[in-house]
Amino acid sequence: MKKCMLTGSFDPFTKGHLDMLKRATKIFDKVYVAILVNPEKKQMFCVDDRIKIIRRAIEGMEGSIFVISYAGMTIDLARELQVDCLIRGIRSESDLDYEIDMSDYNLNEGGVDTVCFLSNNLSFISSTEVRRRIRENEDISGLVPDNTVDLIKRLYEEGVR
Repeated sequence: MKKCMLTGSFDPFTKGHLDMLKRATKIFDKVYVAILVNPEKKQMFCVDDRIKIIRRAIEGMEGSIFVISYAGMTIDLARELQVDCLIRGIRSESDLDYEIDMSDYNLNEGGVDTVCFLSNNLSFISSTEVRRRIRENEDISGLVPDNTVDLIKRLYEEGVR
């Protein structure tokens, strides 16, 4: 069984993340969506809310996709789960430079390979832009999975009270 892991903060989960996830399920039997919990970084959504958003986004796809959270080094989790590859996205040349360095580290230090997906016409989407639009009360449809728009808005409103 081939296993991979898509990692990130997913704050929040976007259409770009969903695109990579769908593409990964065509290649791998088991895909972990691993939410990095970094206590030093201020997140718009708590980890439980990010899990809810991702689970809503993947409704109907759950058989091969597992949503988890973790703290620490990605490579340690990859070894623990015995994944074959890490899945990463490339939106720009700067993403590519960063991912090459990370791929080298993960392969040399952890024996885990990296598979990169190009943005597939979604390079304009970022969680940073989604968060900006949420704070400014602007439309986020088109940037996040359609079935998560209302949930994201509700969770944000509950979080700012």
